[in-house]
Amino acid sequence: MSYSHILFDLDGTLIDSKETIRCSFEYALKKMNVPDPKVTNVDALIGPPMLKTFQDIYGFSLDEARKGYEFYLEEYVGNGQMYQAKLYQGVKETIATLCEKGCFLAVATTKNETNARKIVERLKLDISINRVYGTYNDGTRSNKKEIITNLLDDNGVKDLADVVMVGDRHFDIIGAKEVGIDSVGVTYGCGSEDELRQAGATHLVSSIIELLEIVNI
Repeated sequence: MSYSHILFDLDGTLIDSKETIRCSFEYALKKMNVPDPKVTNVDALIGPPMLKTFQDIYGFSLDEARKGYEFYLEEYVGNGQMYQAKLYQGVKETIATLCEKGCFLAVATTKNETNARKIVERLKLDISINRVYGTYNDGTRSNKKEIITNLLDDNGVKDLADVVMVGDRHFDIIGAKEVGIDSVGVTYGCGSEDELRQAGATHLVSSIIELLEIVNI
């Protein structure tokens, strides 16, 4: 099996952003007067849309979640935390090789699209920022299935057998399955191997470089 179209998640797949997200959440929680704003399990915060995380994990109402997200962005964007994230080992080389082979490369993330495009551009990856899709600034288009579908439709991708989604959480795997494409679960990110297996990942890799064997172009 081979794939000519590869879609990547961002946080936990291409970039290690745990510390930047932890700092930004703690900043927001402190601003929201949460008694203990210390984040002890940052992995649980990465994957879902931010508004959903504030509601599900911290019990905020939707209005409170929106306010918390504003504070989060003060630190993450305003104070430049988002630019502190580092590429995982082998990412730049793997992306460059896939680009050289003529693969269609894109990013499908539940991160805010504007911020995701700024990060990808800053890291100088061989992925067009026009193919970086995420949630809209108002928080809509937050479902992974919807993001992937919009990306494929906008770029005229019809043959789903040629497409694979690469991600580190069950959200990525389930979103891919709902769209009808295969998936690669990366076990070095924020999700566990069990989580990825249970979600039904088509392939599992422990290093992004292993993706080159799976793509087989």
